[in-house]
Amino acid sequence: MITKIKRLLLQSLGFIIGLAFGLWRPQQVQFMLPVLGISVGIGYFMLSKVTTDKEKNLSEIRWFIPIQMIMYFIIGGAIGSSIYLYMEIY
Repeated sequence: MITKIKRLLLQSLGFIIGLAFGLWRPQQVQFMLPVLGISVGIGYFMLSKVTTDKEKNLSEIRWFIPIQMIMYFIIGGAIGSSIYLYMEIY
């Protein structure tokens, strides 16, 4: 249970930082999204290969949580920059 709470808090931290960064610097976030998205996609691809080949649990893989934090940063940054751009348009 502790690891689930820890993972949820770290995911929320990534989302909040992404949201704040998206509101503060929307153009930089828009430039970072493709690179971060590709890196997260490759990370999840490698993660799927590691977990299916060796029957490992996700809690045993050390780089699983940073990959999820980057994914939630991407989501928060996309939402934050979209809010900023929406406010600029209207």
